[in-house]
Amino acid sequence: MKAPSFAPRLLFFFFLAAISLSAAPALAQTGAEAIVGVWKTQDGDAHIQVFKGSNGKYYGKIAWLEIPNTESGSPRLDINNPDEAKRKNPLMGTMILSNFDYSASAKEYNNGFVYDSKSGSTYSGYLKLQADGTLFMKGYIMGMRWMGRSNVWTRVK
Repeated sequence: MKAPSFAPRLLFFFFLAAISLSAAPALAQTGAEAIVGVWKTQDGDAHIQVFKGSNGKYYGKIAWLEIPNTESGSPRLDINNPDEAKRKNPLMGTMILSNFDYSASAKEYNNGFVYDSKSGSTYSGYLKLQADGTLFMKGYIMGMRWMGRSNVWTRVK
């Protein structure tokens, strides 16, 4: 009597393992982690690196600028910042999203702040991933979500 071959079972096991490993990156981009990455702003003049902080909240900083330097060649500065001490900081690296929590029930990131470096204003804000893969971002004032400005960002590949 011939002993049973384990080769088909072993191949099946490796096949399942390969499928599981290839699906891991897709699974990592579901839920709260789906926002992590680099996003192009609606105007296309900046890329924002969104990341999860050590406190579990989400942040975004300027990672690329279409025009990173002034005519003289020096880095563009955060000249509109209401804090005079920060007006000499380069725009590159400026934190524009801060303290966003993920709400699984609402499937959005809320309770955060959006800094508009063009005006120097900071707004309450929320972020929401859209079905088409874009990121809807809205800044608003006085707790009134309907009163504010919105942008739609696209993921940088």
